[in-house]
Amino acid sequence: MKRFFCFLILSVLLISSAVVPAAAEDCSAKGAVVIESLSETVLYEKNADAPLPEASTTKIMTALLVLESIDLQREITVSASAGAVEGSQLGLTAGDRLTVRDLLYVLMLKSGNDAAEALAEGVAGSVSEFVDRMNRRATEIGLKNTQFQNPHGLPAEGHYTTARDLAMLTAAALENEDFCKIVSAKRAKLTYKNMVITNSNKLLDTCDGVFGVKTGFTKKAGRCLVTAAERKGVRLICVTLNDGNDWQDHARLYEECFDRVDRQEIVPRQGYGGFVPVLGGERDATVKNSLPLTCVTIDGEPIAYQLIPRTVPRIFAPSEQGITLGYLQAVTPTGRVISSSPLNTAHTVLQKKEERTFFGSFPLLLRKMFRTLTSGIAF
Repeated sequence: MKRFFCFLILSVLLISSAVVPAAAEDCSAKGAVVIESLSETVLYEKNADAPLPEASTTKIMTALLVLESIDLQREITVSASAGAVEGSQLGLTAGDRLTVRDLLYVLMLKSGNDAAEALAEGVAGSVSEFVDRMNRRATEIGLKNTQFQNPHGLPAEGHYTTARDLAMLTAAALENEDFCKIVSAKRAKLTYKNMVITNSNKLLDTCDGVFGVKTGFTKKAGRCLVTAAERKGVRLICVTLNDGNDWQDHARLYEECFDRVDRQEIVPRQGYGGFVPVLGGERDATVKNSLPLTCVTIDGEPIAYQLIPRTVPRIFAPSEQGITLGYLQAVTPTGRVISSSPLNTAHTVLQKKEERTFFGSFPLLLRKMFRTLTSGIAF
């Protein structure tokens, strides 16, 4: 019997060399880090856990929280306080009405502090409540040395982060498709006054594979920059805080770090075979991965992972071929999913002959009736 394979966690922990952060020529930042986005493996770091002000890179959290909270087409009325906020702004005035979409593009492309406050008030009712939500979300993501006091990044006592935390935040934000679309745009046309705005991130045009994310500057924080780049199917995130040479440092760090990484196939399509019990069936159902699973290698060694099949505990006979019963995932020791594929049934499983009676088929009839009654209903 192979029933004990059901819901089994297959621990295929690869033994790989410890990843050593690059000891290349140092960058000029006070704090810096380069990570592989999916696994959050560090390829380069310098004072990565030093708490520092982050200026407008704060808006990465603001944008993520907005995208998780409110519809892009909703309109927000700009308050007097939002219209009067200091620093970089589009020039919004009290009473202006903008869609959340427009405000997010102003926030991330033009670093509008007025857009940041308008969004905070529109989502949470007040800036202080929105900041509370920012700090709760930071805890959920696992940021250990980050504290927000406002949604835009203007200097404030107790407003800080670290290069490592900011990279982790960016990795979480990049899982949101709308966030990726916004930060990668070189320009955007707004419905607000039909304005066209351009992105202040010049690496979008000058560095191979860069598609975001956010610039920042205040006198206290210095030049801050968060970028993401993808080459050879590998996505890296680079963060520098208080770096007067940030454009050049990011470009150089990407050249050095991308030379060290690659992507390899670890499980070919249908290369995994598991089993799910079929109640009343002639045999158990074999499940196979419909997509190949891949893993990033660093300096020629794959990062550590486990193969974990997650399937339903059992099904009823008969069962058709090609039904998805779960997923096969490659998971890092910290719980990050780095690759995934559906697990589909490889063959049809019939009922046992002795159960092919009205009563033996009763569960099947009930299921067919349920599917007919609920067809077209969205759950």
